[in-house]
Amino acid sequence: MSPPPSAPTSSRPCRALMSFTLLLAMLLLGAPLWNRIVLTDVYGPRAPGLAAMWWPGPPQLAPFELIAHHGNRLSENDLRGAWTLLFFGYTNCPDICPGTLALITRARAALARDVAFDRAIKVLFVSVDAQRDTPEVLARYVRYFDPGYLGATAPMETLHLLTRQLVADFAKVGGRAPDEYWFDHSASIFLIAPDLRVVGEFTPPLDANSLAAQIRNIVRFMSVHG
Repeated sequence: MSPPPSAPTSSRPCRALMSFTLLLAMLLLGAPLWNRIVLTDVYGPRAPGLAAMWWPGPPQLAPFELIAHHGNRLSENDLRGAWTLLFFGYTNCPDICPGTLALITRARAALARDVAFDRAIKVLFVSVDAQRDTPEVLARYVRYFDPGYLGATAPMETLHLLTRQLVADFAKVGGRAPDEYWFDHSASIFLIAPDLRVVGEFTPPLDANSLAAQIRNIVRFMSVHG
């Protein structure tokens, strides 16, 4: 697939030290990252297909407000009732963003071919570049990958209300000219459950089949365990 039109990458002391280290990690990294540490200990060796889950106690998505590519307001309630893959980026990103959206498209196609998997998966692309990524620009960009994809953005101070929840901070990096800049941003794909719990994070490297398998496993796990 060619780039989209608007795109331009056993002793007691030891046990005490381990407990202190884990407590310090929880305090420094916060609840979402702590969930990932717990998951690795509990599920990782026995259920590698669930290694991307934030479990137990996946965080609830707090209120946020963006402007969607169709120009209307988009909030957390627009994601309620459906499984959603959320990815942060910007349309001038030369490689990571178009590559990840193409990967998501292939993974959704793989899930669609699975007759035992009857869940529709939404995709929300959130731009961290509100200055350049107007609704019109976002509309062209996301429709290149799939007409059903959602694009949205917001000014930086508003966008941080969403990115901080997911430990997905971003930073603007300036070039030699005022209009020359790019962004360092998270390359993770987040899975939001229909009840707005953030249940998974998929981190590179990924391929479409493994991403589809992980999504399928998490959705099935959640359908049993709630």
